[in-house]
Amino acid sequence: MGARTPGFSVTKPGVRAVLATGFAALLLAIPAAAADWSPSATWLLQARCVHLKEGAWTANTGNGYYGGMQFARATWRRVGGKPNPAFTHPGNRAYPFTATSAEQLYRAWVLWQRDGGTWRSWGAVGTSCS
Repeated sequence: MGARTPGFSVTKPGVRAVLATGFAALLLAIPAAAADWSPSATWLLQARCVHLKEGAWTANTGNGYYGGMQFARATWRRVGGKPNPAFTHPGNRAYPFTATSAEQLYRAWVLWQRDGGTWRSWGAVGTSCS
């Protein structure tokens, strides 16, 4: 285990604010086609919660779900995501999910809207983060 930084804790308000700000900064990298989306700060915090419970942005564990928001292949395609090499090599670490974190967040937002502004597609994780 790495050395701990004295005084560093994600439960401290200042650290949480920095993490939330950093997460929101991902929005700057959104593709031009998605420029019209405008998630609220609450949505971004909920998305961050889902991501922290789901997996790495590059996740390809072989469980049928991919990336930091754990999209099923069919769901990813249904919300406009492009094909990804990870889909044809499930569980193979040589083929990580390559969609950017910003793209994954945008696709999660599209799915969230289609779900009526709920996190139901993420099941118990979505419920716990709502």
